[in-house]
Amino acid sequence: MPDVKEEYINKYFKLSQLSNAKKDPVPAMKIGYAYSEKLHDYEKALEWYKYADSMIPLGENSYFACYALQKLKRYDEAISWCKKAIDLKWDKALYQLGTVYYKKNDFENALKWFSNSYAKGEKIAITSIGLMHEKLRDYKEAEKWYKKGVKESNEDSYHNIGRFYFHIIKNNLKASAYSIALIDTKYTKSSVLRVLQDEWKIPNETIKKGYELQLNSPDFPIKYKGKLGLP
Repeated sequence: MPDVKEEYINKYFKLSQLSNAKKDPVPAMKIGYAYSEKLHDYEKALEWYKYADSMIPLGENSYFACYALQKLKRYDEAISWCKKAIDLKWDKALYQLGTVYYKKNDFENALKWFSNSYAKGEKIAITSIGLMHEKLRDYKEAEKWYKKGVKESNEDSYHNIGRFYFHIIKNNLKASAYSIALIDTKYTKSSVLRVLQDEWKIPNETIKKGYELQLNSPDFPIKYKGKLGLP
């Protein structure tokens, strides 16, 4: 059994859990998770995940091992553990496997696994599907999936399609509209305007037209109805 730094035992896991971890994969996995999420010690977390796996292979444990290996940038090993989790019917590993392939810049395989994840009901994957199409330069499909995400009120899709319209399509009006629609979600008005005005150098008149577009078009399930305060 891997050793545990004693000063962390009482803080992050119970002594009884450490005793149980000698013969039970679930508390062993939980100790690994504590190392990963509380201490960000992914090497130590991996030791515990492997120890848990040596007792009984569990889909959740393999998924966590995949994540730890991704954080360590050991992508080929991560792929192996994610596939093991999938074989053990842990569907959350589908999205994680897509993420690992994305980190490897293998966008075709990333797209495959993000698509599988979305088909299993993982709604967050919809934006990643759009992004992979964008990385593969299939801009028509990227736009389609970003818009699909927008219809599902996915905030990341709004963010990505705004960036997509600015950098790829060169449409400042739509870039402004989708960005403005996110104000008062997880973005503040000042942060959105800073991007539009200072980073993207979009004129105020275009920004104001973008505000009106998102406010009045049915294509925007999320809308910002406050004032921009532009001259």
